[in-house]
Amino acid sequence: MPDASRRDNAHSIMLTDGTATRTREAATVDLAPVQELHRRCSLGSRALRYHAGKSGLSPAEWRQLSNPERGTTLVTTPAEHTGHIIAMTNVMRTDQQGVGELAILVEDAWQARGLGTALAEHAAAVARREGHHTLAAAVAAGNKPMLHVLEKLDATPVDASGPVLDLRIPL
Repeated sequence: MPDASRRDNAHSIMLTDGTATRTREAATVDLAPVQELHRRCSLGSRALRYHAGKSGLSPAEWRQLSNPERGTTLVTTPAEHTGHIIAMTNVMRTDQQGVGELAILVEDAWQARGLGTALAEHAAAVARREGHHTLAAAVAAGNKPMLHVLEKLDATPVDASGPVLDLRIPL
């Protein structure tokens, strides 16, 4: 179970339908519930997140994502069921000073309820707090919902050709 300091630092998000959620920093022990999240996501949702039909994360991949030295991974749960992860947000360091990389996976049943938008906004705040001046995101050209979310954050394309768009979000 996550330690108390992580629970105490949870960020509350109210969805458009009134459902309360909590977002907190991921811990190494979250691998199993994150794997369950991946299993509940459709192949299409996983393909949009990873640009491939990835079925889950290996323990080594999770160690990298949950390592604070590599960036910040956040997990989101319903407020009343904190062991059930419904979304994962990554703000990872890149080799460019001040540029973080953003990626979000939201369980299919929780999509189109304002969660992706709220997580992107929260990720921008986390990135600013970590000293980033820009967030980069690689988004499938056909991922209209995520493109709409990032448009709200004033994302601009760096490379708008091909099946994956490289976007930059000024912080």
